[in-house]
Amino acid sequence: MDHNMPPLPPDLRPPDADAARDYERIWTALYRTDAAQASEYDVDAAWADLADRLDLAPLPDPVEDRGNERTARPPHEKDDARSSRYVRTLATAVLVVCAVAAGWWWQQPVSVTTAAGEQTTVTLPDGSTAEVNSATRLSYRRGFQSLPWVPASRRRVRLTGEAFFDVDEADRPFHVVTPNARIEVLGTTFGVRARTADDRSETTVTLSSGRVRLTPTTATSATSEVTLSEAGDRSRVVEEQGPTSPETVDLKYVRAWRNGGFAIRNAALPTVLGELERRFGVPLSLRVAPSETAPMTLHYAAEAQIEEVLRDICVIQGLSYRETSQGYELVRDD
Repeated sequence: MDHNMPPLPPDLRPPDADAARDYERIWTALYRTDAAQASEYDVDAAWADLADRLDLAPLPDPVEDRGNERTARPPHEKDDARSSRYVRTLATAVLVVCAVAAGWWWQQPVSVTTAAGEQTTVTLPDGSTAEVNSATRLSYRRGFQSLPWVPASRRRVRLTGEAFFDVDEADRPFHVVTPNARIEVLGTTFGVRARTADDRSETTVTLSSGRVRLTPTTATSATSEVTLSEAGDRSRVVEEQGPTSPETVDLKYVRAWRNGGFAIRNAALPTVLGELERRFGVPLSLRVAPSETAPMTLHYAAEAQIEEVLRDICVIQGLSYRETSQGYELVRDD
């Protein structure tokens, strides 16, 4: 019997002598098997060889570090470099995407749109203001700049509908562009109306103060422009024709809608009803032939009400109005 072999534990010794001898033989065989494996396979040597291959930290001493957790393997230098390159590439890609998105966003114009029956006042980037009437769209570049922090050569807004401008003086000219005309100003107040009627684009400019120049967008020479310089001057551009000669109008017709009123001059009844629909956002229909009606002029300085206007129209035209589920209709009196 090997003197280095530990004795069979007492709790494993059976009371029967024959069984005890069998247990002793099994215990001895197990010990010799473990001893043979230990002599043929050195755990410490195997771990040291594996550590050399993988550049790992040496195996901690089993006695000194018994009960302690194994120290985490430090990151490999190549892994660190690879991770750093990945982070830098990702950060660059994110910055490029953000720059492209910011550039795209900056190129999108600021747009203000009013619905029928709605009005608003817009303060433009240079401090100028635009009072925007119903059913109108006004748009302009952000900050009046061609690129971020790069001022454009001119202050320019685009208008479809009606607005009244109060423009601050500045070194850069101020332009209002409509579907068929361009208005150039340098510190002034004026109204612009750009509507389409009977499939014809029409732009009307009425000057309140200062000086403006009206030009069709298709103009090829200076002879196609008109300058308005007196309060009340008005000119019109229809389609691609040249602007009409200035005529003087009463400015109360320009101010009315800005004060909550309504005004129109020498217009056919269908045109009047179309303007009322935009002003109040209420559908209106005419149940008589337009040829049986006459042109008319209306002026309400402030706080006009749709039924008040309809009542006056009916008195002038010999009609009556009635409310429907959709709005109002005008009919001939029986």
